[in-house]
Amino acid sequence: MENKEKKTITKKINKFVIFIAIDDEIYDIHEKLIRCKAKTVYLVVPKNALIFQSIINLKLLKKYVKDNKKNIYIITHDQSGIFLSKKIGIKLFESENKETFSFFTSFDENENILPLKASVNSIDDHAPMRLSKKKLSISEILRTSRQPQMNTFKRNKKTKSKNFPKIKILTPNKAVLFALISFIIIILVTIFYIALPSVTIYLTPSASVLEKFVNITLADYNKNQYELETHPKHMLASNPISVEYQKTITYFSTGKKVSDKGQNSSGNIQIINKTSFDYPLIARTRFQTADGVVFRLQNPITVPASKNGIDGTIDAFVQADELDSYGMIVGDRGNIGPENFFLPGLSEENQKNVYAVSNSNMEGGVSDFISFVTEEDINAAKQKLESEIIKESIVALKSKVEKISEDNEENVEYILLEGENAVKLSDVKYTIDNNLEDAVMDTFEVSASINISGLYYDHDAMLEILKAELITQKSPNKELLRINEDTTSYKIFNWDDAEGKVKLTANIKGIEQYQIDSDTEIGDSLQKKIRDHIKGKNIEDAKDYIQNLSEINKVSIESWPVWAPTIPNITENIKFDVREVITVD
Repeated sequence: MENKEKKTITKKINKFVIFIAIDDEIYDIHEKLIRCKAKTVYLVVPKNALIFQSIINLKLLKKYVKDNKKNIYIITHDQSGIFLSKKIGIKLFESENKETFSFFTSFDENENILPLKASVNSIDDHAPMRLSKKKLSISEILRTSRQPQMNTFKRNKKTKSKNFPKIKILTPNKAVLFALISFIIIILVTIFYIALPSVTIYLTPSASVLEKFVNITLADYNKNQYELETHPKHMLASNPISVEYQKTITYFSTGKKVSDKGQNSSGNIQIINKTSFDYPLIARTRFQTADGVVFRLQNPITVPASKNGIDGTIDAFVQADELDSYGMIVGDRGNIGPENFFLPGLSEENQKNVYAVSNSNMEGGVSDFISFVTEEDINAAKQKLESEIIKESIVALKSKVEKISEDNEENVEYILLEGENAVKLSDVKYTIDNNLEDAVMDTFEVSASINISGLYYDHDAMLEILKAELITQKSPNKELLRINEDTTSYKIFNWDDAEGKVKLTANIKGIEQYQIDSDTEIGDSLQKKIRDHIKGKNIEDAKDYIQNLSEINKVSIESWPVWAPTIPNITENIKFDVREVITVD
C-alpha cells in the first residue's frame, strides 16, 4: 500500500523551475533543459535578458521544446520578452493563471501523504537477546557435533546401510561480513568516482572576417594579344560588347477639362460683414468651402457695414469653378446643401470679419470631362522612359554576355564588368509627336533608343586570382573556413581606351577560424593543453579558463554523472566536441 502511494506522489512531480541568468545564451538554456527530465518546465527570465534580444533565440527555443515534447512557460516582467513570446507562440505564466505552482516542486493539493506507522517503533519479537547459558567455544561446538555423527556411523555400519555424512555450513561472523561488504562498497564507489565520471566539452572556435584587395588589369584581347600570351601576373583578357536597345511606353494623360456636357452648379449665398465700414467685392471673387470647392461672384457687389451691433448682409449669386482648389473637376460635387464659405483671398483675421453662408442648395452641377496631354505629361513620360530603358539595356547587355558563355566551346563563364563608369551609355533619343501637347486623348506613346557598351571577362579566372591572394593572407594558426564569392566587388581607377586596358581594385572576403579540431596538429596540441590544465578542477573554473583562451569563442561543458562538480582527473575521460561556426554573410 505504501509503495503504491509513493508511486502516485512521484508521478505528480512533473514540473520544474529553471532560473535563467541575464547573460545566458540559447546554448546555455538548451543545456539546462537537457538536464531537466520534467515534461513541464517554467523558465524564470529577468528583464533585459540576452534571450529576449533577438526573436531568433525564441524560435530556436520553441523548436527544441517541440522536438523534445516538453511544455514550457516563461515567467518574466520584460515587456519585450512578453511581446516576442506571444508572437512566437510560447506560453506565458501569469499571476491570474489558476494553475498551482511552486518554485521548486509542484504537488497536487489532493495528494495522500500518509504519516509514518507507529509500528516502526514497536519491539520486534525476534530481536536478538542476551542468553543466560554459558557461551560455547568453537572447539566445543565441533567436538559436540562430531560425537553424535560417530555414533550414528557405527550404527549404520552394523546395519550396513549407506548414509552419507551431512555437510554443514558455518554462519560467518556478522560483524566481519558487514565490514567486508562495506569495504567492497567503498572500493566500488572509489572506482566509480575516479574512473567512471566523464565530461564532454563543446568548443566553438573564434572566427573573423578575412578581406583581401588585389589590383587587376583587364586587357582588350584584340589590342594586347601578344602580352596576354606571356601570362603576366594579375592580368586578364577582356572583350568589348555593345547593344542598341529600343523601348516604347504608354503614358496616361493627366490634363482634364469639362466637356460640352459638363455643367457647373450655382446658387445664392448671403455675405456677412462684421466691420464698421462697407466692404466692396469685385466680380469673380472666390468663396470656398472646407472641401475645396470654389464658387465665384458673377457681378461686383458692396457688402454694407455693421451698424448698432447688427452685421451687414447682402445676398449674391455665385457659380462653381470647373476645378476645385486641388485641381480636380468639380461637376456634380458642386451640388451641396447649406454651407459656410470663406474668402481665401483675405488674411486669416479678415476671414473672420467677412464671410458667407448659404441657406439653400447649390444645384445644376453635372460631371463630364475630357482628358488632354499636358507639357508636364510629356516630361514625366520622358523621365519614366529614360529610367526604364537604362535598366533594361543593362539587362540586355548581360543577356548577350550569357549567350556568349553558353555558345563558347571552352565552357568559360564570362561576366559583364559592372560598377561606376563600367558601362557606357549614349544619349537617349526620343521619338515624340510634335503636335502631342494639348492633344485630346486619354493615353499617348513615347519611344526611345539608347546604345550601351561595356566589356566582359573570365569570371572563374578572376576568382582564382582573388582566392590565391586571400589564402596568402590567412594566419598560420588558422584555417580558411569559407570564401564568400558573392561578396566580390571591384572599383575602376583607370580606363585607357587607347591601350585597351582597364585597371581596377578587386576585393574578396572569407571567414577564417582557429584550428581546434584534434585532426590537426595545432588543434590536438590545444586540446592536450586544455586537458592538462583543467583536470580535477571545478567545472565552472574550467569553463572560465577555456573561455578566456583567444582560440575559443564559446564553451559549454556537460558532465556525467550530472551532479559531478569537477573535471575528471583521468584525461581520457575528457572529451571534446568542436561545433561549427555560424556566420552571417
